Amino acid sequence: MLLETIRRPRSIAFVLLCTQAVLGAIFFQGPDDLPKNVKYDFIVAGGGTGGGVVAGRLAESKDWKVLVIEAGPSDSELFAARVPGLRAQLKGTNVDWNYTSTRQPALNGRATSYWRGRMLGGCSSHNTMVYTRGSSGDWDLRAKVVDDDGLSWNRMLPLLKKAEKLVKDSEHQREGNHIDPSVLGHDGPLSVTAPYSGHPMNDKFLQATSELSDVFPFVQDMNAGRPIGISWTQSTIDSEGQRSSSSTAYIDPSGDNLHVLLNTYVTRVLPAGEGTDFRGIEFASDAQSPRRQLVANKEVIVAGGVIGTPQILLNSGIGNREELEALGIKTLVNNPSVGKNFTDQPSSTVMFSTTIQNTDIDMDSALAEWNATRTGPMSRAGEINMIGWLRLPDDSPAFGQDGFTDPSPSKNSPHIEMFFKTISTQGVTLPPGSPNITALQFSHTNLHPVSRGSVTLNSSDPFAQPNIDLGLLTEEVDLAILREGIRNARKLFSAPVFANSVFGTVSPASNITSDEDLNAYLRAAVVPIMHGASTAMMSPRGANWGVVDPNFRVKRTQGLRVIDASVIPIMPSGHTQASIYGLAERASEMIAKSYK
Repeated sequence: MLLETIRRPRSIAFVLLCTQAVLGAIFFQGPDDLPKNVKYDFIVAGGGTGGGVVAGRLAESKDWKVLVIEAGPSDSELFAARVPGLRAQLKGTNVDWNYTSTRQPALNGRATSYWRGRMLGGCSSHNTMVYTRGSSGDWDLRAKVVDDDGLSWNRMLPLLKKAEKLVKDSEHQREGNHIDPSVLGHDGPLSVTAPYSGHPMNDKFLQATSELSDVFPFVQDMNAGRPIGISWTQSTIDSEGQRSSSSTAYIDPSGDNLHVLLNTYVTRVLPAGEGTDFRGIEFASDAQSPRRQLVANKEVIVAGGVIGTPQILLNSGIGNREELEALGIKTLVNNPSVGKNFTDQPSSTVMFSTTIQNTDIDMDSALAEWNATRTGPMSRAGEINMIGWLRLPDDSPAFGQDGFTDPSPSKNSPHIEMFFKTISTQGVTLPPGSPNITALQFSHTNLHPVSRGSVTLNSSDPFAQPNIDLGLLTEEVDLAILREGIRNARKLFSAPVFANSVFGTVSPASNITSDEDLNAYLRAAVVPIMHGASTAMMSPRGANWGVVDPNFRVKRTQGLRVIDASVIPIMPSGHTQASIYGLAERASEMIAKSYK
């Protein structure tokens, strides 16, 4: 039944795609289909979260021709990209880049998978849809680091609201105290909602906020600037129970002055002449296809994401001279920062034994309900709809006894996120000899790691996967914070409300309590949460470090900007997509104003 259910919407999506080509943005399936007589004002390399926003916003000016070049297919052809409850089916498929990291010394030599969306909308068509702006302190520190007050919380709020459209969920449930409607925008293109189920775990978490209010207070709206405590989750899901992405929100509504070239890989950006005016672009369908070139009238905007963007820049001769020339790539702009400072939040799945009702669903029934009414489990990201944010005290052992400096941006920034996922007997991997149990599972994530990695080339072939060194847990303070996160999770589930229904941890085992044992567990269990950033990091104008200026221009170039997660200078206290939407809205306004 599942396959039959998927086939039917795919055929519908194909019809919609053809209709859209007449009424709105024009789609081309490969380079051979691209018209030869069109001169584009802006060319966007990558149709992901940032690229979709900037393309859609620039195309609002009907005087401009905008081209997006996307390596993957349209998300509208993929049923699982529209149904929130099917998001896991996208990972490891042909719409995933399927990257693999280098072996990580601090993770016992393990290499890890690294998922990135390879379709229109990029990771916004591929992710868990959690929408978190982060704390006000995150944004204020970004403004300080790049010496531009335009990135401060107060200056960015109007841009974040410009992107957002708060809607009721598809079941038209009461919002109650689940969200503060005044916090989010109401007129933007990106749908944000707070769908929830009637699972009893949600009520238990609310009770725990009364019993442990000193550490886990109730937060009515996690996007109000101080996400510390337990709050209801907000998601990029529309009022019809479908995913809202940069593709559906920004590209779909555009006019026919926006062209989208699918299934096409950007290999390099090129100077439009002898200098460093990088308005040219090179692209091909695959490694065996001929490479073609175009020149933008105004600018090229690279939006390839945390891995794709540095790969494009490096292949173009923008990067560390010694590293490039060792691969036979001519250096056009010597910038050692390109591809460096890779940052992702280390995470492990923590599990508790429980007797609380499981969250397992009947997939056939859930899909039938979604197809009929756009409601039910498939219309939301999960059945547990609370999220925990822990800020460690100033005298926490993570800082005091080890002498580490607190890496969080401000006093209103949490250190740890607890993303509650499932209660299930399915997919539970326990140590050998453990009894079969029902496990409450959640991701336990260090939001502000100090460890850094890199993206570097291993050849001059632009189609070869680059070296992706995540650098996870290379700094001891990251381990110390994760240790305290586990200890505080155990405190949370020792609240009276859980006394007869949630028991000790089974991963890590309840007898793993010392620093040494917790470190060993973490080095064996930690993975990246897939919130990579900072490989084309923003820095102050005139700084001799960083890749882009606060106006998103690549340093020491003309006609070239970067707009995606790679420019983020400070990690958010949460997931990255809201930051990208806000930054892309800011960049779009800056670009538009510079030509008017």
